[in-house]
Amino acid sequence: MKVEIEEVSPTRRKIAIEVPAERVASEFERAFRSVSQRARIKGFRPGRIPRPVLERFFGDEVRNQVATILVREGVGGAIEESNLQVVSQPELDIGTLAENEALRFSAMVDVRPELGAIDLEGLAAERPVVPIGDEEVDKVVEQLRQRFAELVPVEGRPELARGDFAKIDVEVSCDGRSVEGIGAKGANVEVGAGALPPAVDERLSIARVGETFTAEAPAPEGAPEDLAGKALAWQVTVHSIAERRLPEVDDEFAKDHGDCETLGELREKIRVQLEQDTSRRADAAVREQVVEQLLSRQSIDVPASLVERRIGELLSEFKMELLGRGLQLASDEHETEAKEKLAPRAERDVRVGLLLDALVRQLGIEVSDEDLAERIGRILASAGRHRDQVREHYQHEHARDAVRSEMQRAAALERVVERAAVREAASGPG
Repeated sequence: MKVEIEEVSPTRRKIAIEVPAERVASEFERAFRSVSQRARIKGFRPGRIPRPVLERFFGDEVRNQVATILVREGVGGAIEESNLQVVSQPELDIGTLAENEALRFSAMVDVRPELGAIDLEGLAAERPVVPIGDEEVDKVVEQLRQRFAELVPVEGRPELARGDFAKIDVEVSCDGRSVEGIGAKGANVEVGAGALPPAVDERLSIARVGETFTAEAPAPEGAPEDLAGKALAWQVTVHSIAERRLPEVDDEFAKDHGDCETLGELREKIRVQLEQDTSRRADAAVREQVVEQLLSRQSIDVPASLVERRIGELLSEFKMELLGRGLQLASDEHETEAKEKLAPRAERDVRVGLLLDALVRQLGIEVSDEDLAERIGRILASAGRHRDQVREHYQHEHARDAVRSEMQRAAALERVVERAAVREAASGPG
């Protein structure tokens, strides 16, 4: 087999391959022999079917099978022989396949760029120091208090007011036709909190229990594209009023909602958690500064296929986030727009990944099988009811390799941060 590799760009290679005529002929012979054994043609016994008959009935099938085998074999052998770090599926240009002739074809592939030695000298970063005072603790206590508030029916007052919770039915229509997926039945909505379009919310704030009113407002974000720019009719029926009753913040509150014996113990627990959170964010800020400095020192050619792959991953995450809020991308145009907005982040993610992989090689970072098993064990322990599916996922080598790579990258960056000059810088509350 002859192989020629052309450098199209720092991250792209064209592999020209020629498979000898003898190898092509032998693969055709093997394929027709296999077909002969399984073929069922009236008037012939399996294994005794003349070659011309097989070619008439199975010629196209055999040619496709032979081409697939020879191309896979040729590309795989060429990549292994040349030690190319291929990061994309090959784009194939296959010539004519004839049984007694050499097969010539080419494969265009993206490759991992070669980074030279990374300069690790003179790195510096500021680690933000955010003091945690009583005010920050008070905010978290109030958040807990709001979370465990109860809705209590309001008696003797039919008029709604901002801050009330109204139990309502909402029906939305456009040009007299009902619009599915936007309305609601028996929803508890805080008046004036922005859960409804402003015009509807404003009208609700002066409504009464038992009243049905209609207000015009545009379609919300994520609504079908054909509703864009149209005024929708929002018909709202008010069934009842409730108000939020907040619990008293005392020792009983600490026992019921903080797993603590006293309010003072709860406040200290919150303070420690806040300090740990700010410390983690400060460490992340240092790592980000170090990465930015390394990126500014290193020219990195980014394979287009890796960027496209990362855009796909980020888009999937974005769609899941939208689904969690009951929304979705309304059209192909919206998806294209989302991809365009995600592209810069995706390209940076790829550059950072290539940089960290180069650091792993430069620093000789390794992760033992024992450490990998421990990490996957922690992932399984936090998987809850999805534990079986997660365990099955990590039975696959590629999934374990992904975790190992993540651990290596983190260890490499930590090693570099340890060498950097880091000074603490006071900052306001975060």
